[in-house]
Amino acid sequence: MTLREACRWFDLDDEDADEVMRAADGIRADEQLDATLAGVVKQFREHMEQLPPWNLMNLPPLFDPVVDPEAPAAVRWLYVVAFAQVLPETLAVHVRRGVPEETSRATLADVGRHVRIARRLYGVRACIEQHWLQAHLRGILYDLGRLQFNLARLQLSQAELDEAGIDATPGTVVLETHIPESGPLDPAAADASFARAQEFFAAHFPELGTIRYATCDSWLLDPQLSRIVPGSNIVRFGERYRLFRTARESDQSALDFVFRAPTTPRDQLPRETRLQRGLLDHLAGDGHIEARYGWLELPSTSTV
Repeated sequence: MTLREACRWFDLDDEDADEVMRAADGIRADEQLDATLAGVVKQFREHMEQLPPWNLMNLPPLFDPVVDPEAPAAVRWLYVVAFAQVLPETLAVHVRRGVPEETSRATLADVGRHVRIARRLYGVRACIEQHWLQAHLRGILYDLGRLQFNLARLQLSQAELDEAGIDATPGTVVLETHIPESGPLDPAAADASFARAQEFFAAHFPELGTIRYATCDSWLLDPQLSRIVPGSNIVRFGERYRLFRTARESDQSALDFVFRAPTTPRDQLPRETRLQRGLLDHLAGDGHIEARYGWLELPSTSTV
C-alpha cells in the first residue's frame, strides 16, 4: 500500500496528504526521526490486538502545537507516517476477523477527524492524538455508527465492582464507549450503536465470548449536567450508566470538547448554546466538572 493510499483510508484532505508525503521524505533524511519512526512502528507490531490497557504504548510527544506550531512537517506528521506503515497489518487483522470494509473505513477515518480537530484547536496541520489513535491501528477499536467501542479489561478491585453493582470480576473484558465528534448525540443513534456492539464483537472476536458490559469514562457522565443542561441528549446519554465511585476534576476536558478553543480566555468564549452558557456559568460559580466512570449492560439482540 502506498502512503497516498493510506492517507485516503485516514480521510485526510489533499493538502494534508501532500504534507504527509513531504514528511516521509524528511523523516528518511533525518537519522533521529527515522529511528523514532522505526521504534513507534515496532511498538505497534508488538502490541497488535493486545487489550490491557488501550494506551499501553510509549508514544512520545514530538512537539507542542501551542509553543511550536511551525515545527517541520517531518515532526508534525511522523505519527501518520507510522500509522501508514502499520495500516496493512491493521487491515489484515480486520480481514482475518471478517470486519466489513465499511466499518474499517469508518474506524480509520477518525485519524482525519482528529487532524481537523487539531487544526481548529491550534491552527496547525498535524497529528497530535497518537495516544488515542493507536487503539484504532492496533485493531481493538471500532466505529459502530454514532459510537465507538474498544476492547478492554476492568481494572477495578472486586470491592469496587461489587459496590457499583456490576456482576463482574477484575480483568473481565468490557467495551469502552467513546463519542466521536460526528454530530448530535441523538438517543436513537446511540441506541443503534449499543444494539450492534455485543453481536459485532461476538462475531469478530469469538474467542472473547459474550461481552456483557460497556463502560464509559467521561465528563459526559457527570450527574451535575442534569442541572446544567436538564433534559439534554448529553444528560440522557449519561443516565444510561451506573457510576463507579471514582471521579476526577475535568474542567479543561469539558471546555476543550465544548469550545475547541484551549488558548482562548474563558471570558472570551462564546455563549451561543445552552451547553456553552451552562458550563461557563457553572465554572464561574466556583463549580467543577467531574469525569465519572460508569457501566451499563449491553442489549443482547442485534443485527451486525
